[in-house]
Amino acid sequence: MKKFYLSICAIVITFTSFAQKNNVRTVECSDNTSKFHWYTSSDNTSKAPPFWSDDFSNAANWVIDHDPTACFLDWQIGVNSCTGSYPIDDILSTSASNGWAMIDSDSYGGATGGTEVEDCWLTMANPVDLNGYQYVTLEFETQYRSYNSEQCYIVVGIGDGAGNVTWPDLDPTTDISTMTNVFKLFPGFASSDATTNPQTIAVNIGSALVGLTPTELADIYIRFHWTGTWGYAWFVDDVSLSETPDNAASISDAVQGGWWVNYLNVAGGALAGFDFTFQTPSQLSVNPYSFEAVLHNNGVGPQNMILNAEVFNDQGTSVFTSTSNSELLSLFTNPLLLVDTFACNNTFTPTANGVYEMRLWGTGDSIVTDTAILVSIVSDYIYGRDWNQAAGSRGVGRPCGGQVVGTTLDIYADETVYALQVHIDAESVIGTSLFVVLYENGTEDPIYLTQSDDYILTANDLDNWITVPFDGGQQLYAGTSYLAAVAGYANPIDTFSVSVSGNSQGATCWIQDNGCDIGSGAFGDWYWISDIPMIRMSFDPAALSVDHVISGEFNIYPNPNNGVFTVELNNIKADDYKISVTNVLGQEVYTSTKEISMLISEKIDLSDFEKGVYILEISNSNSTISEKIIIE
Repeated sequence: MKKFYLSICAIVITFTSFAQKNNVRTVECSDNTSKFHWYTSSDNTSKAPPFWSDDFSNAANWVIDHDPTACFLDWQIGVNSCTGSYPIDDILSTSASNGWAMIDSDSYGGATGGTEVEDCWLTMANPVDLNGYQYVTLEFETQYRSYNSEQCYIVVGIGDGAGNVTWPDLDPTTDISTMTNVFKLFPGFASSDATTNPQTIAVNIGSALVGLTPTELADIYIRFHWTGTWGYAWFVDDVSLSETPDNAASISDAVQGGWWVNYLNVAGGALAGFDFTFQTPSQLSVNPYSFEAVLHNNGVGPQNMILNAEVFNDQGTSVFTSTSNSELLSLFTNPLLLVDTFACNNTFTPTANGVYEMRLWGTGDSIVTDTAILVSIVSDYIYGRDWNQAAGSRGVGRPCGGQVVGTTLDIYADETVYALQVHIDAESVIGTSLFVVLYENGTEDPIYLTQSDDYILTANDLDNWITVPFDGGQQLYAGTSYLAAVAGYANPIDTFSVSVSGNSQGATCWIQDNGCDIGSGAFGDWYWISDIPMIRMSFDPAALSVDHVISGEFNIYPNPNNGVFTVELNNIKADDYKISVTNVLGQEVYTSTKEISMLISEKIDLSDFEKGVYILEISNSNSTISEKIIIE
């Protein structure tokens, strides 16, 4: 289900969507740094300087406690990392070197079986005086990932002048609609949804201050309250209080694929409306670019907000502009409408191939947000969601099993896919076999359609794109969602990883666990992953000739061998053929070139070389075949 932002007025947050199958924990990719999707801006207006701040360099500034009838889990202050089976990364906050506060629910819940109720909090040790401040914003940096039924609250404690505070008893299902001093964070988060790292969150706590006496205003405390059962973790750092400005606004979750609104207008709403960073004219003719974003009124004053979009081609010429309808975001007109999703009224269909820079920003009566910049490349044949920037990797062919990793690609117009392009991580092993697979996305698990012949990695393939063809291509049908995947084999030595890039929109990138126990499910279960595997479709018929298979009968014997072996290739077409052998470092140790019409039969002697794995490659004018040679 799509997530539309209509959140409680006092909270201004954005997030990246993740999810899981059957509530099984998602396995997180490393080094998640790409910001190509899900752009979030800070206010570009001048803010009042904080009148109170804390960077957790002194733990004595905070009181840590928990409900002893519920659990013994506590917050930690310092440079503490997650220690459970499903850790999330340390927060990359501004003052991370000074330490941070964190709750490690995964470690605690894993030890207790995950069923014990957790209820713990982190409270300012000393009160802050808010006399003279009518509207106050609490701001902090965070790193959080949702799992099950846990809830994160901000609570404003109101003292009596002597430090005595009546704190609410909270659990994940508490109705806080009448509690003006309790603010629920991360509204709408589903299982495995996560913030960016770090995410800056601003909470207008002004509603908690209405009607307080000067004595009460001089005795205010802030509490971070965690409650629920087994979850992941919540990091907090760089907390501050400042006066809320009259006029401030920001933009987040800017997209060009129709993810929030326009997906309903294409393919009967059956497809997701992804951002495709690599597009084709055929798909754009049915599903043109649609510009949407979430706009936030972060100030006290009302703002009539409009979303603006402008597109520039690769010559820097503006080729498209559009705006959304105006909408009033006002704390006083409607307390739910400080945040909402906006969509521009017109879509964009390019008239030429090339690189397009898309700029989205919000304007109000007296404010302009930062500008979100997205990029998409239009070509005749390449179709993909990743950006050409690796931000980590995912192991596929591993010692424990041959995993399958894929990304969902929706088809809006009939096509034939001839090959998949895959970016191979630099740490992969030369000589490893892999293949690509195509599935149709079903209501449960993906439905197998076809797969390629094996492809053997060479030195040139590492940290590079490879093109692996399907035999004759595979027909794709409009209105259908497909999973484009790469797969490997279990092998203690020959391993490889596929590069990943950016955050996935929703739960749409998958891994099949074939023996590596990445979650609590069974062998062959599918899990959703949070980053986009760098896998693209090629609609180019010429991709069929970009192949590791030369038509004919290929044989190497003996293999393994003592360094002396024969290469034989029968029933081939007349052409110039090159035979080469390289070591695992990519250094060529043998080469020969000859014109052949019917038969290659060549004896090769590598007995003077060291024992180990070598790659034999035979190529002609339009194709190549590789095979692993083992010298014992």
